Amino acid sequence: MPKERSFIMVKPDGVQRNQASIVIKAFEARGFKMVAMKMCKPDKAHYEEHYAEHKGKDFFGRLVESMTKGPVVAMVWEGDQVIATGRKMIGATNAANREMGTLRGQLSNST
Repeated sequence: MPKERSFIMVKPDGVQRNQASIVIKAFEARGFKMVAMKMCKPDKAHYEEHYAEHKGKDFFGRLVESMTKGPVVAMVWEGDQVIATGRKMIGATNAANREMGTLRGQLSNST
C-alpha cells in the first residue's frame, strides 16, 4: 500500500506566534516525513477558492480575511495513515470541541 500524503498549513496567527516548529516536531514525533514545505502569502482569491465549500456561511468573510493577514507555512507530510492521524493530532475546528491533547487545543488562541 502506498504511503499517504496530507497537506497541513500553519495559519497566519500561528506563524506570527512562532508555532510552526511545534507542528513540525509533533508530526515528526509520530514518524511522518515532511516532503515539501513553503512559507507563502496567498491572495484573497486563492483562499476564496480553497474555502469555497464554506461560501455563503456567516464565517466565510472573516475566515478569508484572517487568512490574508500574513504568511502561512504550507507543508506536505507523508506516511502510513497520515490523513486520519493528522486530523486527530490537529483536533476539532470548532473551539467548543477542542481537546487539550490536540495541536489546536494546545496552541489555538481563538474561541
